[in-house]
Amino acid sequence: GFDHVAYKVEKDSDLDELKKKVEAYGIKTAMLEEGTLPSMGRMLQFNLPSGHEMRLYAMKEYVGTEVGIDNPDPWPDNITGAGAHWLDHCLLMCELNPETGINKVAENTKFMTDVLDFFLTEQVVVGPNGAIQAATWMARTTTPHDIAFVGGPRMGLHHIAFFLDSWNDILKSADVMAKTKTRIDVAPTRHGITRGETIYFFDPSGNRNETFAGLGYLAQRDRPVTTWDESHLGSGIFYHTGDLVPS
Repeated sequence: GFDHVAYKVEKDSDLDELKKKVEAYGIKTAMLEEGTLPSMGRMLQFNLPSGHEMRLYAMKEYVGTEVGIDNPDPWPDNITGAGAHWLDHCLLMCELNPETGINKVAENTKFMTDVLDFFLTEQVVVGPNGAIQAATWMARTTTPHDIAFVGGPRMGLHHIAFFLDSWNDILKSADVMAKTKTRIDVAPTRHGITRGETIYFFDPSGNRNETFAGLGYLAQRDRPVTTWDESHLGSGIFYHTGDLVPS
């Protein structure tokens, strides 16, 4: 269920500079013309080492918010459903096969650091002496993660997350899901990793989604990377129970 993930850059000339950096790294690029997607400027298109398609763009039509920007109210009166504010992050599954030396999690993490100037906030390490980087969480802002990568048998989409304000909003979204007979994968709980509050659920297409609340901590480039090992992985993923969920 994954087509591409896109990030906005500050100005249009950044696309030309990033095109050079991505190609110098050994990755082919294409520049998609303005209007390739509605209400968008040109886009720099390339594939991550894992194979996932990424795009960068500078211009997207701004439609504003319902409450406006002049003396706005904190929220509109017609919110329905869970009331998600924005798309917060996505977790991409990357091929990981230590027996054959394949680790697309580590390759993606290096590319995002070296070329796109993301920084590592948390990681899961496994294997002898924790030598295998099995999952990473990365940021460009002050949230614990703007994107994350996790190892698996093949590339794909793990989930897309939508941001809510608080634990109370997470509980409300669970009520909404129950009322609408939405298939819940993991009921309301907390992550140890990122410390966020969460519900995992499936949309009608079968893709896993998440409602996510809580900033967890202020991510900074000079903050030490938080590392989780195999023996604490359950608590890292679902802090309250410490149990891994097969799905």
